[in-house]
Amino acid sequence: MIQLKNIVKTYAGDVHALRGIDLTIERGSIYGIIGLSGAGKSTLIRCINMLERPTSGAVLVDGRDLMQVSESELREERRHIGMIFQH
Repeated sequence: MIQLKNIVKTYAGDVHALRGIDLTIERGSIYGIIGLSGAGKSTLIRCINMLERPTSGAVLVDGRDLMQVSESELREERRHIGMIFQH
């Protein structure tokens, strides 16, 4: 299970890409993220797999907070998260 708890992502200049995002994705589920250009879709995906670190909040995979693991542990966790980016 992937859980996002109160995810916030702020960029320089006080630009808020994500605010207070809570989401639970059950194991084996398939989700699509849609929205207007600039809505934060890519930022959300990059925060889920920790390619970008959220400014605050928690990203949990099977109860383990990815904000608290080492880079090598994070690489291992990413192997269990499938994502397809559209370009």
